[in-house]
Amino acid sequence: MEKLDLNQSDKKRLIKFEHQRQTNRRLWNIDKETAHLLYFWVKSYKPKHILEIGTSNGYSTFWLAKAASYHDGIVETIEVDKNRYKMAQENLQGMVNITMHFGLAEKIIPSLPNLYNFVFIDAGKIGYVDYLKLMLDKLDKDAVIIADNVISHSHSIQDYLQLIRKSDLFETMTLSIGAGLEISIKK
Repeated sequence: MEKLDLNQSDKKRLIKFEHQRQTNRRLWNIDKETAHLLYFWVKSYKPKHILEIGTSNGYSTFWLAKAASYHDGIVETIEVDKNRYKMAQENLQGMVNITMHFGLAEKIIPSLPNLYNFVFIDAGKIGYVDYLKLMLDKLDKDAVIIADNVISHSHSIQDYLQLIRKSDLFETMTLSIGAGLEISIKK
């Protein structure tokens, strides 16, 4: 049984996310189990700077930001699709610890000023390996990277998985939760 610290505003927001998921096939949200894992990981690990690549309508962003709010953490999130970006802006309105970026992650990541303690990747699958290469100098020591869809889309993410698993920079493991998560910790 789950016990999450959610207020009425959070519950209304989650109902809206679920309605959007059911009525819009172009939304690629993580499942509830993955969302709760991200929430508990961020709440317990307490990263100050979180980067999310692939906002969609903001469902995973909500969970990351909600958990980060307990320790003054901030979430920066990147979305390339204009409609999903606008939907996320509306859905996340009032959550003050979120900065949204619109555009290609490959162009935005190099300009980001922070070192990140936690990264969640759930975007264009063939881009995962490029995102990783661009992020390497933007990861703090002991930074955590969680990549989604590593089981469901393993063929599209093969280059990413080979690079991160063979790298001496990371300890990594796969969890069979949702569409599959690769959890990697920078040494």
